Amino acid sequence: SRLLDSGIGDTIRVSVSDEPVNEVKAGREILKACGLAGGGVTIVSCPKCGRAVFDNENRLIRELEDYLYQVDKDITVAVMGCPVNGPGEAREADLGITGSGDNVVIFKKGSLLRRVEGGDIAAILKEEIDKL
Repeated sequence: SRLLDSGIGDTIRVSVSDEPVNEVKAGREILKACGLAGGGVTIVSCPKCGRAVFDNENRLIRELEDYLYQVDKDITVAVMGCPVNGPGEAREADLGITGSGDNVVIFKKGSLLRRVEGGDIAAILKEEIDKL
């Protein structure tokens, strides 16, 4: 990425141990992180750790992934897995979510937007992203 940051070259090759479509997604994310590609949603998701009580990676991100890659808005969506660090990260994003199980809080541009207990969290997030 240092060469691309310097304006040298215009191609990046990414290899991941997954389906080829995920190589394209990873490359896109790297280009966005370098400031060489804009538009679309930047997803911030925390790594798995012992404090994670919200299944952000397996359930929600997988459910929203195709939708998020089709959104043509330059926004950041944070999907955090615990109530310890999650609220701070969620507040930093245009739209952020964290919580425990099916009880979550949603932040929009730094402010608490709503609490959701049960319900279709993916549908609620899609609705809020569409409003941004």
